[in-house]
Amino acid sequence: MNQLFRWTILWVLCLCGSFGASAQDYPNKPVKLVVPYPPGGVVDITGRLLAEELGRHLGVTVYVENKAGAGGTIGAEQVARSAADGYTLLLSGAATHAFAPWIYKQLRYDPVKDFVAVTQLSEGPLALCVNATSNVHTLDDFVTLMKSGAGALSYASNGNGTYPHLSVEILNQVLGSKPLHVPYPGGGQAVTALISNEVQFSQNHIPVVQAHVKSGRLRVLATTGSSRSQTFPAVPTLKEAGIDVVASAWFGLFVPAGTPPAVVERLYQATAAAAKSPVLRQKLAAQGDEVVVEGPARFQAFQAAELEKWRQVITRAGLKLD
Repeated sequence: MNQLFRWTILWVLCLCGSFGASAQDYPNKPVKLVVPYPPGGVVDITGRLLAEELGRHLGVTVYVENKAGAGGTIGAEQVARSAADGYTLLLSGAATHAFAPWIYKQLRYDPVKDFVAVTQLSEGPLALCVNATSNVHTLDDFVTLMKSGAGALSYASNGNGTYPHLSVEILNQVLGSKPLHVPYPGGGQAVTALISNEVQFSQNHIPVVQAHVKSGRLRVLATTGSSRSQTFPAVPTLKEAGIDVVASAWFGLFVPAGTPPAVVERLYQATAAAAKSPVLRQKLAAQGDEVVVEGPARFQAFQAAELEKWRQVITRAGLKLD
């Protein structure tokens, strides 16, 4: 028995030693960054910027793999089922890690149990817009119209369960309003509908509306962040106007559950260093995003708060997708 005990202790020590060595040697081969959305979109652009900078600080190639579908959940599931070794990362946000558990009837991953939150990377408020020819000139005008219920108000979103949809749903719950939701296949189509006066407003991502605001075709009434947008600094937030709504689209890094803490910390430190890149910051700012890098503990707490916040909103709305 003593001999067996000694062999058991030796085996455990060897295992721990190899585990420590693997974490210490990380990374020693290319790292895959899964972006669960199509190429060319805002998240994809962010992912490619991050991959380039991360590669510099990790000392290996970081390449992007687009795995789109089902609101990002297909790519998220792929990462959840990957080896927990730090060589498969996920760049995603609220859609997969705050909305999905409450929207999808059958979700094949748990956004908390199946992942380790590495760090938030960015957040970007949405812009509440109307057509520039609209009689709604101010946020007060808009709120009065929403609360009155007068007319057949409708709004465009980028699809059911997207941020432009749910950010209006939370606004509706605060104001007690019920405009008609008109989902479109994406941001481009939603903005086109607004410009064409098919709908009366849209609360959409800044990169989607920015060019049309500059051209004079759209008017921004408010933004949805906790502070004013760097892109539209003269425009008030809903919060400062007395409307208790904060709905910024955020993105961050996740790895599969069981990834060694030393590897998670290495990824966080590399991301923090990458986020100091002037090029990355400038390009994110051009998309209406701000850099937010605060590490695993803060990101995990933030995600937990977002899960509860959107659980309440989605449950009250009675929204479910197949």
